[in-house]
Amino acid sequence: MSYSEVIGHQSMLFDAVRNEAYAQAIRALMPPGAAVLDLGAGLGIHGLVAAAAGARAVYLVEPEPVVALARPVAQANGLGPRVHIHQDRIERLELPEPVDMLISTMTGNLLFSEDLLPLLYLARDRHLKPGGHMLPHRARLCASAVAAPALRARSWARWLDPLQGLDYSEGLRHAANSVVWWDRAIDAPVSDLAQAITLVDLDLATTQQTDCHARQTVEAQASGECNGLLVWIEIDLAEQVHSSHPAAPSTHWTPGLFPIEPALPIRAGQTLEIEVRRPRGGEWTWTVAAPAGRRRHSTFLAGMAGTEDLALRQPQARPALSEAGQRTREILEAWDAGCTNQEVMQQLMTTHGMSEAEAQALLGAALDRWAQSPAPSDASGRRK
Repeated sequence: MSYSEVIGHQSMLFDAVRNEAYAQAIRALMPPGAAVLDLGAGLGIHGLVAAAAGARAVYLVEPEPVVALARPVAQANGLGPRVHIHQDRIERLELPEPVDMLISTMTGNLLFSEDLLPLLYLARDRHLKPGGHMLPHRARLCASAVAAPALRARSWARWLDPLQGLDYSEGLRHAANSVVWWDRAIDAPVSDLAQAITLVDLDLATTQQTDCHARQTVEAQASGECNGLLVWIEIDLAEQVHSSHPAAPSTHWTPGLFPIEPALPIRAGQTLEIEVRRPRGGEWTWTVAAPAGRRRHSTFLAGMAGTEDLALRQPQARPALSEAGQRTREILEAWDAGCTNQEVMQQLMTTHGMSEAEAQALLGAALDRWAQSPAPSDASGRRK
């Protein structure tokens, strides 16, 4: 589901639990006559709640065009004059004033996994008044070692079953290095084998931390086979703690399971060593060690990257443009020279012998990339 489509925001818009927690915090903390920034606003629900609660000015900042839906909603609710919509990226946006409150949902499912924190810090440092309020103001990444045989059977262990008489078990080692998202609708509860631990605790008002590197020991409280680490987030909204743990009320954010395969036998009273890493822009790596053994996994191993792929990622590599990349460059240069889409398509068909359908597909792909980074346009509609 794409965030560029309205329906892609539906689960967030109708997340009654999360939205009520945010609304209560907004009403409790927002000073009279406040200016508010809703970062990554989506359809604008939190910023519009702030406007309805009496904010003087609300700035909805969202790179996707879906934010335009907030305009008629604001007008229909008598909030129009106070709501300012910016379809843009926060990195290049200038607001007319510093704000008293910064609202965001940029912690994602697992705090670090979408690399949104740097944008949150940038918005805070550029636009939040000293002493201003952040919602949330604190966020934690938590984990517990669990037995989850039903989830294992539904997810990665399926690769052990023959498919049309064929053995696909080679895929197990890749599947067992992928994050599995716990589905409330179909998954049985997991069983904690040890007390939950806080991997990372961020004060979002002051921190600059953008990666996860946690190592802790914990005593096992129950005996069983560890199938993975259950991982979830907790955020502080005023005096409330909003959690994505499976035992908490259902919310848009989803807990994940970092698989352990094969299962690691654990006995009550034993010491477990748990390590979780995720560098900015990188892959998750997790390790669980007990007297019975040590298991180490990484989402890097979920893919099929070969030595050639790895070589291209090295700092000293000099990757060359593929044929599709060269055509995309031609399209960008033609746009920059002032050509229309029709002229660009004709150029592709004439110069490279493409069919109209092939030219349309390539142009569409280039337009999708172009749309991901909107910029101001002049009166003619051309980008500045």
